[in-house]
Amino acid sequence: MPSSVPTANSIPIPAEVIERPPTARPRRWLQARLGLAAGLVLLADLLFYGHALGISLAYFLATLAAASLWANPVRASGRSRALALLLLGAGLLAIVEEANLLSSVLAILSTAVFAVMISQQRQARWQEQMREARRMLLAGAFRLLGDIGRVSRLSGLRRRVPGGFGWVTSWIIPLAFLSVFATLFASANPLLESWLRRIDLRLLLDLLSPWRMLFWLLILCLVWPMLHVRAARKRNAQKLAAQELAAQELAAPAAKAITFDPYGLFGDAAILRSLVLFNALFAVQTGLDIAYLWGGVALPDGMSYATYAHRGAYPLVVTALLAAVFVMIAMRPAGPAARKAAIRPLVLAWVGQNIMLMVSSLLRLDLYVAAYSLTWLRLVAFIWMLLVAIGLVLIVIQISGRKSTNWLVSANAAALALTLYGFCFVNTPAVIANYNFRHSQELRGTGPRLDVSYLTSLGPQAIPALDRYAPRIAAVERALPGSSWSRDVSTLPITRDYKANKHRAEQADWRAWGFRAWRLSRYLANTPTAPFRGKSSPATPGQ
Repeated sequence: MPSSVPTANSIPIPAEVIERPPTARPRRWLQARLGLAAGLVLLADLLFYGHALGISLAYFLATLAAASLWANPVRASGRSRALALLLLGAGLLAIVEEANLLSSVLAILSTAVFAVMISQQRQARWQEQMREARRMLLAGAFRLLGDIGRVSRLSGLRRRVPGGFGWVTSWIIPLAFLSVFATLFASANPLLESWLRRIDLRLLLDLLSPWRMLFWLLILCLVWPMLHVRAARKRNAQKLAAQELAAQELAAPAAKAITFDPYGLFGDAAILRSLVLFNALFAVQTGLDIAYLWGGVALPDGMSYATYAHRGAYPLVVTALLAAVFVMIAMRPAGPAARKAAIRPLVLAWVGQNIMLMVSSLLRLDLYVAAYSLTWLRLVAFIWMLLVAIGLVLIVIQISGRKSTNWLVSANAAALALTLYGFCFVNTPAVIANYNFRHSQELRGTGPRLDVSYLTSLGPQAIPALDRYAPRIAAVERALPGSSWSRDVSTLPITRDYKANKHRAEQADWRAWGFRAWRLSRYLANTPTAPFRGKSSPATPGQ
């Protein structure tokens, strides 16, 4: 009979539930999963080591998800299984479009969440699933060593080498004697000696290089926790009950006597006075933005609109974030807003002014980009500001609708996840290149000058924009002598062909395939060489 351990609610829990792996044959359980992990490491070596990332990552993560499905008991309901498959497919779809840092992180995270969801019997909140997925990705070697130790204890092998390492050590003597006998036979048999000399020792050394072994170890640390997903323990119910009780106590009137602010720095009077002062100060800033940014009032001498916009674009975002923190303090459960009726409308007015400041910050950044061109960081800043503005709007909805803090966190997390996922499908180099060409001084006669070195640093995805607009710039002849375009335009065809050839070489390996790269390959197949040749290139009507 399996031993049991008591719990706080006097419900006996089998020891096998606490000490994993829950199996009658722990050594066989460990060996099967070690073999599966070794196969995944071998697959990762064939797909990734020395090769560019592409659709190969999607293949590997799909195989890892299938291996996790085989190695772990499926406890989830049908609805949870469908949701887990949908989440996994969405993550892999981002990789199919293009394998970059953002899409790779999201795809790996979605695979980990898939492994967690299919192994959970109860429907957990998304915060718990994300927390467990994070632990899984960080567990790595610690979970592997822990499983080996548990198998050793369950097998009664305390004084013997654990099963996984015992399997390795059991090969030392056979391989050592095999090497000795092979050497002796080679000295006695010239034919065998010639065969042994054909073995490429450099290839063997390359396979056993320290960097390659480190890569194997990293892959093993990634895949092992997904081959052994630990089920949520029954103490989670007690933990959730304790959290609910603590929340009720916090919201009770008696909580007024228990405060994190014993000196009254964030008391009712301090919050009320702060909101009055903050609203007055923010009204001044809002009025200046309305006058200078939106109303077109002339700025003081020596200050351009670009300077005015740049000075305030990023500090105002920090201001809005600090304001959001202050609002969370003012509107906390059983806080000042629950005791003073004047605080709630002041908070709503202040959040509204912060939303106006964020809209003004977006306009500031737009003016700055119009004066100094678009870059990666400025595009990310646009998205960041938009997310902050959405967060402020969600705060207004939470306050007016009297929704919980958990709702606010979930709504902001959903907005962030959808934004990051959507950004995976944006061809950022093409967006930046097209924008800078369309708004350049060389093409329109007004706006920022083209930075050729930055445009070429965007990579092969900027080639279609270069092919489209370079002939137009040559036709209008607005490029100023000595500018970056006039100085470097003669080398653009060479640079363009170099990046195109580099792209073709990368795509020759099927592992690097991506839908975005495939679209560019089709374009390059139809346009094998640059449709322009420096300043002498004729205009190409209709392009």
